Amino acid sequence: MLERLENIVQMKSGVFAKSGTNPDLFYIQSTDFDKQLSWNKKLNPILTNSSKFNTHLLKVGDVLFVSKGRNFFAVAYDGAYAPAVASTTFLVLRVKSKIVLPDYLVWFLNHPQTQSVLWSFAKGSSIPSISKTILEQIEIPIPNLSKQNTILELHKLQLQEKKIQKQIGKLRQEYINQLTYKSIE
Repeated sequence: MLERLENIVQMKSGVFAKSGTNPDLFYIQSTDFDKQLSWNKKLNPILTNSSKFNTHLLKVGDVLFVSKGRNFFAVAYDGAYAPAVASTTFLVLRVKSKIVLPDYLVWFLNHPQTQSVLWSFAKGSSIPSISKTILEQIEIPIPNLSKQNTILELHKLQLQEKKIQKQIGKLRQEYINQLTYKSIE
C-alpha cells in the first residue's frame, strides 16, 4: 500500500528562537547528530521554556527531518533531551496513523532511493532545501507492522555489520603496521 506522507503524518516546521536566561528547554539542531545519526555530544538547555513553545514541544516518536543544508536526514526523537523543540532546520513529522512505525518512517526517509528522490526536488544551490509541500507529497510504501519490524531489525543488523567491518579493518591495519615495522627491526 502506498500513502502520501501528508496522509500519515502531521507536519510542521521547527521554531526559530534565541537563547534565554535560566535555560530549561533544549533546542535541537542538525549539528547535534553525528554521521551515524546518534546524539554527538552532551546537550545543554539553551532556551527558556514559555507558553509560546507549547505547540512545538517534541514528543517521543516524533520524526525530525533535516530539510535544509547539505545533508537531508531523519531521526526519531527519543526523549533523551526533554523538554525540547526543534530548530527551523527541521520539519517535525508526528505520525498520526497506527499503520506506520516512526522508526520505519525514519528508515524510509534515510534510504538511498528515497534520498535520491528528495535530492531531485531540492531547491537552492548554496543551501539546498526540501519544502514541507514537497515532503508531504512523497509516497511511502507501507507494509504491515510485522514486516516494518522485520525491515528495522534487518537494518539494525546491517548497521552492526558495518561497525564490525570497520573494527576489523582497523585491527587489520594495526596488524599490518606491526608486522611491517617488525620486519625492518
